[in-house]
Amino acid sequence: MTERDTNRSTRPGSAPGRLHGKVALVTGASSGIGEAAANALAAQGASVVLAARRESELDRVAGEITAAGGAALAVRTDVTVDEDLAAAVRAAERHFGGLDIAFNNAGALGSMGLVEEQKPEAWADDITLVLTSVFLSMRHELPAMRRRGGGSIVNNASQLGVVGFGAGISSYVAGKHGVVGLTKAAALEYARHNIRVNALALATVDTPMYRASVGDSREMADMFTALHPLGRIGSPREAASAVAYLAGDEAAFFTGSVLVMDGGWSAQ
Repeated sequence: MTERDTNRSTRPGSAPGRLHGKVALVTGASSGIGEAAANALAAQGASVVLAARRESELDRVAGEITAAGGAALAVRTDVTVDEDLAAAVRAAERHFGGLDIAFNNAGALGSMGLVEEQKPEAWADDITLVLTSVFLSMRHELPAMRRRGGGSIVNNASQLGVVGFGAGISSYVAGKHGVVGLTKAAALEYARHNIRVNALALATVDTPMYRASVGDSREMADMFTALHPLGRIGSPREAASAVAYLAGDEAAFFTGSVLVMDGGWSAQ
């Protein structure tokens, strides 16, 4: 784990945002939904710790946030490594004074194949990345929030945390369903500490991971689009708006909930 401090105070003369004075940690912040969420939280006044493995991309995102007048700290983090996550939380406390918000977003599709074709080692690696990483993140975020007197955690459960998908990604689907269960259990355990824990169930979003999975196939892109009654896939900015909402006081009565943002997919 390495960290790079690109902190800069809010631009002089700017009005305080709804998250002014809050400190947020975003995993998977180097691109896609995580990057968009980090920018959204910073735009609303939060100081943001950016956690991901790709250090150059983290520095780019942090630089963009500070150039816009925000405060950001880039911390190279592997979310499958417990000590990396502990260090990211320590960095939030050391540089910004505490931790109020966390968006546990990092993940990837992992191995492909029917259930009978899955290798146990690949299955275990996928579950570690998709589910255990969220447990490891919360293991350190929750005590920090308790020290702060409360907080809000948003876990990226994906739409595939609430529906099945017969496309050879059973480990991802199982892991994301596990994220929903973990979210509900933690919400009940920590409600008395004024810590809210919710999950965000996003359908297909136009991210680098989506583009890599689709490639140049127009047929694949059309197939994904057809899953959504609204006739399109989501944008990272739309996903980020939901994260920012759940992080703020307007969502103060949300805990143990799964906010489904899927373009009508699960209503079918």
